[in-house]
Amino acid sequence: MAHRAVAAAYVPAPTPGDRAAGTPSTAFAQPPRPSGPVLYTASAAGAAQVNLAAAPFTNAAVQQHQFLQVRDLVPLSTDDTSDTSTMYAAIGLTLAGYLSAVMLSTVFGTGLTRRRTVAALAAFGAAAAIAVWLITGPILGAVHGFAPAILLTGWLTVMAVGMATVFLSRFCGRMTPLPAVAIFMFLGMPASGAALPIATMPAPIRALHDLLPMTSTSGSLRQIMYFGSEGIGRYWLTLALWALAGLLLTLAYDTLKARRTGHHNDTDALPQQTADPAPSH
Repeated sequence: MAHRAVAAAYVPAPTPGDRAAGTPSTAFAQPPRPSGPVLYTASAAGAAQVNLAAAPFTNAAVQQHQFLQVRDLVPLSTDDTSDTSTMYAAIGLTLAGYLSAVMLSTVFGTGLTRRRTVAALAAFGAAAAIAVWLITGPILGAVHGFAPAILLTGWLTVMAVGMATVFLSRFCGRMTPLPAVAIFMFLGMPASGAALPIATMPAPIRALHDLLPMTSTSGSLRQIMYFGSEGIGRYWLTLALWALAGLLLTLAYDTLKARRTGHHNDTDALPQQTADPAPSH
């Protein structure tokens, strides 16, 4: 569970060492004199997910008149007892990503070159990452861990969502906020599993779990806070691929549009051919 491979583990015949591992779970009633099985949990991997996975074991223990002892191997921080810190931090960074891209598209329109767009997003991403870290970390104490890793996660999130939104703006214009919010918030939130266990979501939402950026943002923050950043590389890679894909698709669209416009202008500039007069007899 320390590697987030499983949400709970049931030990029907525990040893004294098993009963002393971790800390007593605060989410389940503990027997005064433990003598029955032990259930290991890791609430830092997702408190709602742990409760869902543990329910069958607690019910089985009650039916068998046993006292189930629940031990939390990776408990939540005392400043994050509701397990919502990573979710709200991910929401803030996602908002910063598409709002910055929408603002750039609205204010400057086509007058802002791609190079300046990327530079502006990179600068805004750094500022947003620092702001979110300061508010959720030193000020509120809700998000903790290795600061450079948190800042890099924030910057990658803004770049990923921002560059994807820039690409959407090529098609949607002033309506860009609508598809951006639909993709990165309305679909991204349930698909991330940050609020509710992903196993409880409909199949189409579960299919988006590993694809949308918010999953990688909340997952990265959780790994930094509770799991020593183990396996965080795959989350960062997903965010980097989103940013790169948005940039390349925007470049391809602009290049194709420029060629079509140039071809159309060249055609308009050609002199019109007039038919030769028919010979008279």
